[in-house]
Amino acid sequence: MGKNNWGGYRKGAGRTPLDEKEKKKGIKIYVNDYLKEDIEKYGVGKSTSEKAAELIKSEVLKRKNKQLEDEYE
Repeated sequence: MGKNNWGGYRKGAGRTPLDEKEKKKGIKIYVNDYLKEDIEKYGVGKSTSEKAAELIKSEVLKRKNKQLEDEYE
């Protein structure tokens, strides 16, 4: 087997590694119980992490779009 332990015996076998920017990074955030309940209620996903990430992403996109609209006016 080659130097990489993620592939198979044949060249090109196995998974291709993700680009560093595509890999998910772990972070730790602290929220109170009320916010956690809202994340569970309004977030889309299977886990709390997926739900929180989806809510954050949608709010960031919303703010980006608003900023672009404000700059256009």
